[in-house]
Formats: sequence, structure tokens, C-alpha cells
Amino acid sequence: MATSTKNIKGDRKVVRATYSQDAIFKIPDGLDLEDTTVVESWGVKYGRLYINYVDGREEEIGWTFDPTEYDYKYPEDCEIENADDCNLEYSEDEDKDEEEEEEEKNN
Repeated sequence: MATSTKNIKGDRKVVRATYSQDAIFKIPDGLDLEDTTVVESWGVKYGRLYINYVDGREEEIGWTFDPTEYDYKYPEDCEIENADDCNLEYSEDEDKDEEEEEEEKNN
């Protein structure tokens, strides 16, 4: 059974546009991230490369890509989703709910 894509109160819809953006990090000169005699662990979080060395040092490296240069002209994918799945409420619904509550109090 097909689901409705009509955006109505009680069944709000949104469009999710998905863009792919690569973050590029420069590895320090002469370092092999896979050399376990030098690097204990490494990973990326919040747009930063974190390197933990076996000698206890830690290094944080920012990406070389400037996100303001990214082209948002065409997304890789667009789809209609339920607003509830995105934890999004429409302000018009909030206002109407408050108005309805106020009317109920006055009646």
C-alpha cells in the first residue's frame, strides 16, 4: 500500500536532500597511520583528524577543504519523509494547537 506524500496537519512531510561532502586531511610528513609501533589509534570526529601516538602524544588536524566552497546546487538524493522522523514540528501546527486549546478554555 502506498503512503501519502500529502503534507497535512497530523501527518507533516519534509524533503531531505542528501549531499556528499568529502573531508580531506593532510597526514604529517613521514607518518604511516597504520604503523602500530608509532600510532596507537586514529580517527575522525566533528571534522577533525585525531592521532594518538604510542608515546602518549595526541595530535588534532583540521581538514583542508573549505566547506563554503562546496557546491550545493544539486543533491545526490531527495526524498519525502515524515517530519516526525526528523524531529521537526511545523510552527503553524504549534500556533493552531495553542489557539484550539484557548478556544476550548473559553467554551
